[in-house]
Amino acid sequence: MDRVLGLEIIEVVEQAAIATAKVAATKTGLDVTSRIFEVMGAPATTSKYGFDRYWRNLRTFTLHDSVDYKIHDLGNWVLNDRLPNPSFYT
Repeated sequence: MDRVLGLEIIEVVEQAAIATAKVAATKTGLDVTSRIFEVMGAPATTSKYGFDRYWRNLRTFTLHDSVDYKIHDLGNWVLNDRLPNPSFYT
């Protein structure tokens, strides 16, 4: 069986699928929470409604597990046919 850095190819593909889902969830989540403020205006930022909490929580999660490395690895896979190398960020 083919291996990449000690992992089976299927495991690398599974990790790529998980990274793809993480990128999609991050981008969608940030878009939706940002649009809440666009649609509802300045009152949506008051603590009375708590909408700011969703954006702040999502932003914290996305900063602790950045998708920039995932996007780079996925792009390298799609464009150059290079399987992502497993790392701390993938």
